[in-house]
Amino acid sequence: MNVPDTTLKIQTLGRFSVSVAGKPVAADWPDETLKVLFCSLLSPLDLFFSWDRICRSMMGVTATRASRRQLEETFIRPLVRYLIKELGFNPIITEPEGLRIDQQGIHVDAFEFYNTALDGLRLLSLENRTAAFEKFTKANALYTGSYLPGIEGKIIASTRNDLESIYRTAVMEGIIVRPAAVSPARTTRHIPNPQHSVKFIKLQKMNP
Repeated sequence: MNVPDTTLKIQTLGRFSVSVAGKPVAADWPDETLKVLFCSLLSPLDLFFSWDRICRSMMGVTATRASRRQLEETFIRPLVRYLIKELGFNPIITEPEGLRIDQQGIHVDAFEFYNTALDGLRLLSLENRTAAFEKFTKANALYTGSYLPGIEGKIIASTRNDLESIYRTAVMEGIIVRPAAVSPARTTRHIPNPQHSVKFIKLQKMNP
């Protein structure tokens, strides 16, 4: 696969845009379903998508030999051709078990937000409240709006709700008080317990 030297940047929080070296690309999608499929694969909570989940999301059926063939012919191959034309390379990796996006040379703002929030929760679990506060503050700046607003799709909607929950229950609670400005008791009450934060267990499994 030929990967461009310049980073492919994809904005998903607040709006959807794709650019290479600051130049917008992939603006005119030939089919809305191709756009939905590509956006579904950008979910930072699921770095790998089984064929069954993609078939259920895109066609409402379970993965069989026939449905997978239909999925590949109707959606995946046209999407790959379009991405090669627009981006100059294909970031989608097809595997026997499913699909994923190759992260090499690609920056997605939702991934940065997600990983920054995770770092904050990890630091919090180590009682490093000052560093956790800094991570939560950065995550707050990154969260410029809902994930892929206006774009429909089961995986997208699920990711949108999960990221919003992480933002509310971890990030916002984590920056209510500056740790250095209050007593330890007050800080403990306001910064969330990482063991109770949304998706924390899942985050640990995905990022050991």
